[in-house]
Amino acid sequence: MTHPVVHVIILIAAILIPGGLLLYFVWLSRTRKKTSAPDEAREAFLKMYPPLSLRAKNRLQLLNRARMRRRRKH
Repeated sequence: MTHPVVHVIILIAAILIPGGLLLYFVWLSRTRKKTSAPDEAREAFLKMYPPLSLRAKNRLQLLNRARMRRRRKH
């Protein structure tokens, strides 16, 4: 949701207008960006979180710790 205020205003109007809630869900589903291929989704994720970002480094550290724990238990 890029504009939460717009969503709140439209949701309130949809609740007040009979049948408007159905139109709200149709509008919401049309405004969402859908990616058709997994490669496109992966590229969008990598663009959003570059490999050298702190979030990516933290995620790799957590994955490595989990892998090490699994190896120790067996």
